[in-house]
Amino acid sequence: MELMRFLPIRALPLPGESRYLFSFDFDDTLFTLGGPAGERRSFFRLMRALRARYGVLWGINTGRDPVYLREGLMDMFQDDPEAFAPDFTVTMERNVHLADAEGRLMPGVCWNDACAVAHDSLFSRYGRMLEELMEHLEKQFSGLELQRQQHDAFSLVVNDARGLDAVSGVIHGTVAPYEEIVTQRAGPYLRFSHRDYNKGTALAFVASRFGIPHAHAAIFGDGHNDLDAMRNLPEAFRCCPSNAADEVKAMVASGHGYISPKARTMGVLDGLVNGALPHFGMRTDVLKAAERKRGADEPLAE
Repeated sequence: MELMRFLPIRALPLPGESRYLFSFDFDDTLFTLGGPAGERRSFFRLMRALRARYGVLWGINTGRDPVYLREGLMDMFQDDPEAFAPDFTVTMERNVHLADAEGRLMPGVCWNDACAVAHDSLFSRYGRMLEELMEHLEKQFSGLELQRQQHDAFSLVVNDARGLDAVSGVIHGTVAPYEEIVTQRAGPYLRFSHRDYNKGTALAFVASRFGIPHAHAAIFGDGHNDLDAMRNLPEAFRCCPSNAADEVKAMVASGHGYISPKARTMGVLDGLVNGALPHFGMRTDVLKAAERKRGADEPLAE
């Protein structure tokens, strides 16, 4: 948890008035491992312009644990003089860090402590049942080579999308009587969690701490665990790249949202320019200013 405060760069000072909150899923949404550095530069330049003009804060809302997210952010910041740390992070879909006055990401103590107590209680009461379920899944789906995550005992990795659908069906049938237990799914990962702590409830806490109404929030995501954020903040703007899960696309299409025809990071850039900016009535001269800073790079959007 404390790793977030030791990022090599810090968040920018808060704007005079923080008016908007943009939340980004990390993997296959904002960040693409090995993706062009120009895409990352475009993102940071645009976010600098939006911060200065409209008081936009930004953050990462991910299923990654803090260690894995720190590694990803190091890759994202690499060799980019425009980069700056997020104003908040949500890790494992539930643990919160918020930038302090010096731009350091500090644990959201009241939220994280309550979250830890809830999960300790949950796994204390139902740990034996979940352990038996995990062992059953490993036998029933031995051909899928299910793996448990090293630092998260109640989670699985299944590198087969259809296989994970089948595994999820068995899990849901087993835990259905236990209303407190839910699963978080993103790509090949599936995690057991407490129903009250997810990307949506965590983002609502972040918004309250910054004093930003949900109608001034934007949610960018591609995976099943992003549905909680979109459900819990129904007034927020929604956006997904073309590689998003079908369920996410359906959620985005259901109200004030934008489905980009482009994938991953380019889908986020397109969603910002052609989705979020017009939705919030932000002037396109911000975009032009960001493009002028880019020099010879490719334009932010066509």
